[in-house]
Amino acid sequence: MKAPLLCVHNLTKTFAGYDSPVIRDISFCVYPGEVLTLVGPSGCGKTTTLRTVMGFEQADIGEVKRGEEVLQGGVVFVAPERRKIGFVFQDYALFPHLSVLGNVMFGIRGVPKARKRAIATEVLWMLGLAGLEERRPHDLSGGQQQRVALARAIAPGSRIVLLDEPFSSLDPDTRHTIRGEVRMLAERAKMAVVLVTHDQEEALSTADRLAVMRDGVIEQLGPPEFVYNHPANRFVAQFLGRTNLIDCQASGTMGESPLGKVELERAATGAVTLSLRPEHLELHKPIGGRPSGKVIAREFKGHDMTYHIRIGIGEYLVQTDAACRFNVGDPASISLRTKAAIVDDTEAEPTKRVRLPLA
Repeated sequence: MKAPLLCVHNLTKTFAGYDSPVIRDISFCVYPGEVLTLVGPSGCGKTTTLRTVMGFEQADIGEVKRGEEVLQGGVVFVAPERRKIGFVFQDYALFPHLSVLGNVMFGIRGVPKARKRAIATEVLWMLGLAGLEERRPHDLSGGQQQRVALARAIAPGSRIVLLDEPFSSLDPDTRHTIRGEVRMLAERAKMAVVLVTHDQEEALSTADRLAVMRDGVIEQLGPPEFVYNHPANRFVAQFLGRTNLIDCQASGTMGESPLGKVELERAATGAVTLSLRPEHLELHKPIGGRPSGKVIAREFKGHDMTYHIRIGIGEYLVQTDAACRFNVGDPASISLRTKAAIVDDTEAEPTKRVRLPLA
């Protein structure tokens, strides 16, 4: 297995005037060619984590390593400008008085000016900015400014780049394009990228692995497909998209639920909570022996349809393709396309949560 480019161990930070840490016991590693996304609601500690890794904030305890070099830990604290880590701010923070080329050259140190110019020109070409070298930032579109900020972060030779919500001000099409460019750049240059976002779709579509944060801790870390389909708790299940949380009585790999008998992803006994994504359910006319209800609302989205189904006192979301046609008031039953995911207790105090593995 490749050695990580960046490792963070047990990082904890408390700001003056606060009784509890803003981030607590944060641990993860990032590998060459990988995009790790930190996702969570506002105030959960994502940006503080990024700023602490960069050295803009000094952690109370914990360790930050670039490869085998300790950047913070014990008595060691390396200043941000000496960490050889690129950082892209949410507002890009470009120098308005410098040209595009001047902005990218700014962070390159220790080489002659001609060499700086050659490096900056090559990076601008790589990011599709050739021909814009002499423009000022105010003459650029939002997408172009974002690319310049990214070019400035990687031009000094940084193999680790931290991105703090860099796409939030872009229109959807540009955001989608640049997210893809970041992924390709990470893979091609074997860079380690840490992306902070509060956008669930962005996190799921961009990350090789994602870390879902709440109240300063990482609730779950893993590949996006796994975290989405097998959430560790209610918070993760609900934060990453719409889901149906259903009480169930489990007996082995089967359970009794308001939707009838369901197959469980793992054996359990007694009362459990299931997370069933709308697309994991199937809607059909009432079937003998299964609970049935009726359609109380539907949402047409062009490529698919989301139905709201009332069964007993519960309301459930079912997502189908647009060809599946039920009208409001029609009787309906629900069955599962997949085994049901079990979510664990979510309301444990942060200090009691299990520490997650680094990779």
